[in-house]
Amino acid sequence: MKKAVKAAFCGLSAALSAALLFAGSILYIFSYAVPMLLGLVIFMINKTFGRGYAAYVYIAVSLLSLLFVPEKETVMMYALFFGYYPIVKPFIEKIRMKFIRVILKFILFNASVATIELICVYVFGIPFFENGTFSSAMLIFFSVAMNIAFIMYELLLKSFTVLYEKRIEGRIKNLLK
Repeated sequence: MKKAVKAAFCGLSAALSAALLFAGSILYIFSYAVPMLLGLVIFMINKTFGRGYAAYVYIAVSLLSLLFVPEKETVMMYALFFGYYPIVKPFIEKIRMKFIRVILKFILFNASVATIELICVYVFGIPFFENGTFSSAMLIFFSVAMNIAFIMYELLLKSFTVLYEKRIEGRIKNLLK
């Protein structure tokens, strides 16, 4: 496949991803759903064109979104976890001990979410809770909900990998010849 075709496909993917992040900022629930779905785009580019192209798309989308998307939490969710995770995941999967792999994934995810929330509160001035009051119960609920969302995302990536390898990847490569 020619480099120009790869670059054009990646450029279109980056533009579409930035537009979807912008559209995702309309409703608050999309702050988490859209970055997760755009992680699948990075996964596809990583699988089809390689880690370098996926990294370029991730960086382009992160920078464009930081400039143009009004909902900064959405941008942070993409830029600080869901955008790069599909690129890093194959390296984590090479670890032989499953327990270590799982612990490493959860440490990476929870550290990213904590960083995202700290940046949102202290850099962008977005309150962690809508009414401004802090509650330990709400923090625990948020942490549990985010970890459940991460487990579901892992299952989504696992299922999507099988689907992509068997049904989609060949069609994309034939289409872009």
